[in-house]
Amino acid sequence: MSNQLLEPVEGITLEQWAGVNGQLASGVSTEDAVKSLGVDMPKWDRVNNEWLSRMKNDTSFTIATKYAAAFNTNASGNLGSGSQVNAESIPFEKYVESMVAQDVLGKQGRDAQDVLKDFGMTVADYSNVSSYWSGKMMSDFSLAAKMAQLDAEYRKKYESMQGPGSHGDIEF
Repeated sequence: MSNQLLEPVEGITLEQWAGVNGQLASGVSTEDAVKSLGVDMPKWDRVNNEWLSRMKNDTSFTIATKYAAAFNTNASGNLGSGSQVNAESIPFEKYVESMVAQDVLGKQGRDAQDVLKDFGMTVADYSNVSSYWSGKMMSDFSLAAKMAQLDAEYRKKYESMQGPGSHGDIEF
């Protein structure tokens, strides 16, 4: 019995879909990335929407797991592709700071991709770095405690900043 959840959408497999998204996160234009599949934009839009819908409704996280592996294989940023990222690429502290900065500054109105540029990373880099450090935390639980301490420290730092769009100057 085949798993209908993983059946290709209009001939496009999960791996192909993730590969195109990896290219997009690496800065390749949508038109160029889609050309690699030999499909036009309307078909890409249908395929992309169907895979996104399937992933959203997949409570087993089967699609997300397979997607992450294929995405990270194809996504390449300033730090290289997934297998090239290691502790020397981005230290743990910088990874945690970038995560907190995206969260806090995003709430203040900054775009996450713009925040990543402050750290010399692209979306593809962040995805690859996140995969690397998440894997490390699974085998070294002391990193989770360190992450909590760093998160609190960086959150305090970034929350004290009043960036454009934060409206810190408005009083009620």
